[in-house]
Amino acid sequence: MARSVRRPRTKTLALGTAAAVLTTASLAGPFTERSEAGGHIDAPSQLEDSPTDLTDVYAFTSPDDEDKVTFIANVRPFQLPGTPDKALADYPFANGARYEIHTDADGDGAPDISYRWTFSEDDHRPFGAGPKVGPTPVRSLDDASLRVRQTYTLERVIHEGGSERTEKLVDGVAAPTNVGRPLMPDYPALRREAIEELPGGGKALAGQSAESFKANTQAFGLYTVGTAGPVPQWGPDATPLAALNVNSLVIQVPKKQVALAGDVDRNPVVGVWSSVSRPGADLSRSLSAQAPSYRQVSRQGTPHVAFALFGTTVGLYRPGGPEDRLQLRTPADDPAAKEFQDAALDPVPPRRMDRANAGYTRPKAPREDIQALLMKGIGKDNGSDFGYDLNTHTLNQDADPARMVLAEELRINLTTPVSPSPKAEGVVAGDKQGFPNGRRINDNADNALIRMLAGEPRRGDGSSLVPEPVLDLQPQDAKNTFPYLNPPHGL
Repeated sequence: MARSVRRPRTKTLALGTAAAVLTTASLAGPFTERSEAGGHIDAPSQLEDSPTDLTDVYAFTSPDDEDKVTFIANVRPFQLPGTPDKALADYPFANGARYEIHTDADGDGAPDISYRWTFSEDDHRPFGAGPKVGPTPVRSLDDASLRVRQTYTLERVIHEGGSERTEKLVDGVAAPTNVGRPLMPDYPALRREAIEELPGGGKALAGQSAESFKANTQAFGLYTVGTAGPVPQWGPDATPLAALNVNSLVIQVPKKQVALAGDVDRNPVVGVWSSVSRPGADLSRSLSAQAPSYRQVSRQGTPHVAFALFGTTVGLYRPGGPEDRLQLRTPADDPAAKEFQDAALDPVPPRRMDRANAGYTRPKAPREDIQALLMKGIGKDNGSDFGYDLNTHTLNQDADPARMVLAEELRINLTTPVSPSPKAEGVVAGDKQGFPNGRRINDNADNALIRMLAGEPRRGDGSSLVPEPVLDLQPQDAKNTFPYLNPPHGL
């Protein structure tokens, strides 16, 4: 939906102070080797910079248009349901930061196509202060009662031989924070208005959504202490995430746009990850001599990769450790990260599960199956243990195997048919369209990861380690039409 996007105007001292705080946060990451982000709480430092905290990445064939693929990056977790008091405070994306979803078609760990959102603010409050919404209900994105709007530019970045070529796709308006029914009586209508049609086919949406992550609270204990918890073999799997919101970037594009050489049949596999970069500067030298630069502060591909390899979370980490360093790297740099590569061949959680569960013996290292899962994809002869080819880059006929590297990416085979009866645990449960062949919104990635860490499909049986809960309260299932994610919770 095309519209005229009002560009931001000069802000007051209050907004300038906020910008200074954000700049300080951004500089902390690039110049102290600390990250401020990660999947929900995958990276320990993420709590310091919520707007850039990537939580989940999804990649799946669009069920309502199988010639297209949908990518989703969720960011800024733990948002409370909207109420009228949110008229004074909301959950915006970080203005000036670059939010990107990257695709790698040749397996070298470097992006070939990236989709980049850059946000700014359109503030029409007197002196830039006061409520952001109201006093009357908001009935459209152009309503005067929506006194602060977040706008964005969405670009497609083509990476060629070390250079970038950028094409602007659309200027859009983000769906606002839901502040509840009194001020936003028809939030779904606002969200539909925020959907943008893209040139060449496809759609995009930026805005708030209901949290979609299917969190297994018992599997979390297996990662960190080796046993399902809090009480082994019993307990509700009721996640508080089911009642919370996140910010979401959703883009649907033709599959040929991301396939190597534009040929989906010859080159069906792409690797996917997301990153957030903040503007920064080197304060040790003159600012006048510096071109604008961006430093990556967040990265997300495979869900809970830090849990799966290191078994760490808040309270169980080393600040600036391997979880944080992962956030600063691109996949192309993963081969040089020895601690990360070593952990893929001997991950920590299976050792804890071995000690904590009588009658269970972990598979012996080296775990070529976990290395393949995270860094190669599922292939018949690459150590994945599944016994068939599914989503390894070696399936791409026009890719050079000599350039492929061991890089953590969420890999998807674009030719895998949409499953008529999807199973939440995906490939390990026999559903080849599910995780880790990409990731659908309704997939339970935690259960699948635990089962594979325990040795499935060929080195052991992990299903007995994850008990059936007496109550399973999860986020509402996703829809089958764009933008798939459910609207945010509001009161």
